[in-house]
Amino acid sequence: MDKDLWSHILKGICGGPDMRVPAYPGGYQPPAAGLAFARLVGYFELGQHEEGNLESEMVLRDQVDLVFELSGPNHPPRKLDDGTLIPHRVTVRETLSLDPWANFFKLFSMMNEAHGSFARHMVQMLNKAFVVEVFHRRSKDGKKVYAGLKGPDGYTVHGTTLLDEETGETQTVDVPPAITELKAFIWDLANKAMWDSIHIPGFYEERKNEKGEVISPKRSKNVLQERIMSAKNWPEHPLAELAKLGPDPEAPSQEELERRREAELKEYQARNVKALKDAIDSAIRAARSSNKRPPKST
Repeated sequence: MDKDLWSHILKGICGGPDMRVPAYPGGYQPPAAGLAFARLVGYFELGQHEEGNLESEMVLRDQVDLVFELSGPNHPPRKLDDGTLIPHRVTVRETLSLDPWANFFKLFSMMNEAHGSFARHMVQMLNKAFVVEVFHRRSKDGKKVYAGLKGPDGYTVHGTTLLDEETGETQTVDVPPAITELKAFIWDLANKAMWDSIHIPGFYEERKNEKGEVISPKRSKNVLQERIMSAKNWPEHPLAELAKLGPDPEAPSQEELERRREAELKEYQARNVKALKDAIDSAIRAARSSNKRPPKST
């Protein structure tokens, strides 16, 4: 190829697409596929929801969400302009079943075995470190790509001590501490404090493509409370009469807290002014009283 032509091509591709970076449908870039470090940071029992069974019938089953925070060379957290770190997270939703063939039971068994089989409940796996494999799958319409931890042969979950098959030696992986706050909702143990702790404020703004078409509508971030309240057995839960969407409804708003702080400051200043005035008045009275006394005889 002509040297000048090759130079023209090299300069031109600098402003073009980087073919090392996949262009995912819908603009969302999922966590990279392959091995990743992970910590369980969320365990949420969602109540009973309709699912299709093998006979294509809709049946009620208990569901559970497990949230894993990913890290490692291929999954570093994103750093915002203010320095805030946003980690990659993957949510696993399964039927909450202890049937020996159930995906949930198999996953719990793998995770528990990776840590010496000490746990009797999945919530005890919170903050535990693992090495997992991330898989990609397309949506049914082919327009989106999702990341998950379940592949064609199920889940791939290991502890942090791995065997090098070539050398026969073991190596312990150093998994970074979790950035995400640990949270849980256990259906039979849930109280008001647990309910309030899983509230997620705010909304995701709608996203549009280059043509101005809405590709992702505005939606609430409070997915956990909304999912739980949509459960068929939620009306039977003791919290159903007390809980509302959002944080504690009896808690004062930010504006109310500011108003209270301002009122307390004014009250504090008024007390100080009064105390100072009283002290000055007392000193003046004492001085006047001293001046009126007759001189002592010698």
